[in-house]
Amino acid sequence: MTKVVAVGPGCTDGLDGVADALRAGALALLPTETVYGVGVCVGAYSACGEMPGSQTGYGRIFTLKHRDVAQTVPWLVAGPKDLDRFGRDVVPQIRALASAFWPGALTVVVKASPLVPSFMRAADNTVALRASASPVIEYLVRACGSPLAVTSANTHGAPAPDSFVAAEERIVAGVDVAVDAGRTTCRDASTIVAVRDGEPVILREGAISAGEIRAALA
Repeated sequence: MTKVVAVGPGCTDGLDGVADALRAGALALLPTETVYGVGVCVGAYSACGEMPGSQTGYGRIFTLKHRDVAQTVPWLVAGPKDLDRFGRDVVPQIRALASAFWPGALTVVVKASPLVPSFMRAADNTVALRASASPVIEYLVRACGSPLAVTSANTHGAPAPDSFVAAEERIVAGVDVAVDAGRTTCRDASTIVAVRDGEPVILREGAISAGEIRAALA
């Protein structure tokens, strides 16, 4: 049965048990400032040499979402310093965007460093990173001492929930622990940006507009 932990706006009381569960490999339903997501502590799986089994917390992300395992899961990190920890050859445009919008609703795609397990990398050897402005996520990343691998808490192709009550019942039932922090402040998915051949490319326009991205890079 899923353990539900309710927290008030900006509150982190009661999250130590959630952090303990995540460090042990649990799958959690978590509120970011954009939408609710399902995810795990990267540190609990970073020593795995291959894709964890379907019964593990990480493996259940894909079965729960009906999502192909080839579609990797973005990481929620502590801040800009993690660009060089988990990325390599990070270009100035990405650094500028992280400086402008982190913590916040921006996901950047960078070349993965050796600290990123092969099964957590995309086919082009990249990883997607974001520093979330959610107090819950910020607390859990610190408490776990590790990034969290988190993707939206919805069946693949369905709308992502912006509140705990909007999450699909089977998604809530399919995780080990769930954090109910009410409605998210942003209510829209993060914007995803990569730099290809020296040019920034918006892979998904979300909470941060294309105009805001262009202005930050001007």
